[in-house]
Amino acid sequence: MDRREFLRCAAAASMFPLLPGCFSPRRYAANEKVRMAFVGVGQQGWYDIRQFGKFPRLFECVALCDTDMGAPHTHDCLKKYPNVPRFQDFRKMFDKMADKIDAVLVAVPDHSHFPIAMHAMKLGKAVYVEKPLAHTFEECELMMKAAEKYGVVTQMGNQGHSTVKYHQFKSYVETGLVHGVEKVVVHMNNSRRWHKWQGKLAKLPGPEPIPATLDWRTWLGTASFHEYAADYVGGEWRAWYDFGNGCMGDWGAHLMDCVHQFLLNGDLPTKVEVLNTVGWNRFVYPMDSTLRFTFPATCSHDAMELDWYEGADNLPPLPEGFEFAVPDGIPKNSANDDGEKVKLYPGKEMYQRDGTVWQSLSHKHPLHVVGDYGRKLPDFPAEFCTHYEGFLRAVRGEMDTLSPFSVAAPLSQVFTLACIAQRLDRGFAFDPNAKCIVGDAEADALLKGVPPAKGWECYYKV
Repeated sequence: MDRREFLRCAAAASMFPLLPGCFSPRRYAANEKVRMAFVGVGQQGWYDIRQFGKFPRLFECVALCDTDMGAPHTHDCLKKYPNVPRFQDFRKMFDKMADKIDAVLVAVPDHSHFPIAMHAMKLGKAVYVEKPLAHTFEECELMMKAAEKYGVVTQMGNQGHSTVKYHQFKSYVETGLVHGVEKVVVHMNNSRRWHKWQGKLAKLPGPEPIPATLDWRTWLGTASFHEYAADYVGGEWRAWYDFGNGCMGDWGAHLMDCVHQFLLNGDLPTKVEVLNTVGWNRFVYPMDSTLRFTFPATCSHDAMELDWYEGADNLPPLPEGFEFAVPDGIPKNSANDDGEKVKLYPGKEMYQRDGTVWQSLSHKHPLHVVGDYGRKLPDFPAEFCTHYEGFLRAVRGEMDTLSPFSVAAPLSQVFTLACIAQRLDRGFAFDPNAKCIVGDAEADALLKGVPPAKGWECYYKV
């Protein structure tokens, strides 16, 4: 689809009788299914497709799209849906099938979330976009505005926002059990893909022969041209400033989501500081990084410092009585019998002014009080459906999603500010009202990022 055709479709979409906050314009019969297209059908995309497939009464797969269609990561999906139309370019998919699609899953590298979601929303389609919402601060802003303008159902793929963690956190804040939180420490201390490159990466990789199955130009999307290299694809994209949002973009949506929504009311920080960096590089994210976000007090929340620790050896100071859950779910002490540190499971500690320390580990474990792991806590509303079922039911007009773009975009903007600080290896002051970085022109320019590639500019208008 060329630009004129896209603009024609977008103009038609703008005429839909939609209002901010309304549901999909289509009306569903009791036994009618949501017709979904999937952009990105391997790895996370294939996981998402299988989760939607658990609700056959609500869901129908009508289109599959992947820039590397036919590569090994697509085989399971293609075998499952052998007769579903296949595409390598989402624009051609919409050109041919827009009237047969109700909703779109976007599960591709971070830098390509934005154009696919914008195209879908302008055509009046509901969108489920994997986390983080987008690659840059401006893209998050535009996606939030587009969701409001076109009145479509939206959801970001931080699946923990529909689990027991969400309902417990919401209940405990609303009833005052969690209150007066002045400091939050968030940590993700697993090793990452890019750690193998630290100290060795002096230039961008490539060029290498482009696989016959891959549409490299469409894979690049809005990004500036890069010669193909295998180190960009297959999940490696998360490592690169040009394509991914690093550890923060990957795990921040799981570990910071409830804090940001219920304790910070979705606000943006006024300061981002780099407290520690190990293995800084011009091309990929650091080995270790410690960041601090400052959120001043407002009429809706207390002042708060939020510290972020990432890196396998970058453990935060742990509170007295600390316990953590390893993947098998068995609580253990933070040191072994010899006093050596044990790897810290992803999670957070929240420090109240009254001395209470709350802890939440992973995006599945519920809150508990540090030093009193077995303490009986009040009951709270149980989860009633998964992130995936909630999205399908929202498209049908039966409920609201729990992580719509109005919630997910400001959260993802916090991640993009972190990525700027990591990329420049320095902190900065931020004006949440003007939505600009103060006194640092280079950092401020990164709120938008590099200009979009030729032919992709039209997506940056709402």
